[in-house]
Amino acid sequence: MKRLIGTLILTAAVEASASGFPSLMMGADARFAALGNAGTAWPEDGSAGFRNPALTAAGASRGAVFSAHRWMRDVQSGFLGFTAPGGKTGFGGHILVTEIPDIDYRTGPSETPLGTFSASEITAGLDVGRRLSPAWSVGLGGRVYYQKIFVDEAFGAGADLGVCYAFSRIPVRMAAAVQNIGTVSRLASERIRLPLTFRIGAAGRLAETAGGDWLILIDGVKERDSDFSLAAGAEYGWKGVLFLRSGYRSGVSALGPSGGVGVAVSRLRFDYAFIPLKKGLGDSHRLTVAWSF
Repeated sequence: MKRLIGTLILTAAVEASASGFPSLMMGADARFAALGNAGTAWPEDGSAGFRNPALTAAGASRGAVFSAHRWMRDVQSGFLGFTAPGGKTGFGGHILVTEIPDIDYRTGPSETPLGTFSASEITAGLDVGRRLSPAWSVGLGGRVYYQKIFVDEAFGAGADLGVCYAFSRIPVRMAAAVQNIGTVSRLASERIRLPLTFRIGAAGRLAETAGGDWLILIDGVKERDSDFSLAAGAEYGWKGVLFLRSGYRSGVSALGPSGGVGVAVSRLRFDYAFIPLKKGLGDSHRLTVAWSF
């Protein structure tokens, strides 16, 4: 069982890690996946609280997102999130579900498996943010976790903490977040640790160029059992209708540069992200529908 769990975590996380719940490291929606999964300091979209609970009160727009993600051959994820700011207090919530089907079942070395089984992860959370001043916002998110491999199950609970600062004279924000603070029960005899993550980021818009504007994001990321890395992305938005995106995450050798597009129609925006995966893992495709309400 230990070797099996280690193999699944390695495959699902793309990079070796001793932490469980690798789906949490892959982000939520197509827009920010295309931007290198940076976004700790940017409050837009219904996935804002998932990235940093302080963003729900830091100028977030009211909206929801639904995202479908196919990555590493048959591994699939679905994400649903919302953000609802109001006055000085903002709220958000999300659920992330990941399925790994048709895993070969063996009790020892053999050419033919005895059968197949599946593995799944579910994470759900609620977020609340509070604006302390025009510049400062803080936030807290409560999380529950569930993991199942074959017939073994594990349950956990945790929290995210965040802070955001908005400069008054320039369109730039800075933020920090600590994610997945908590514990999980054992999976059979195996100890599962949450991917405790520290993030610090900056985000800003540049002046209008050629009929559109630029959004620049950069995050510093330190995950449990991984070295410090950088995530960065750039988005060009033309007249608020067409969006072109590119990003990169350092320190993860199996991930290539990411890219994506978005098209806005009235209050809906349709986003697509593509990330080439190395080491024979296939490619990552993600589709998201974002709704502003």
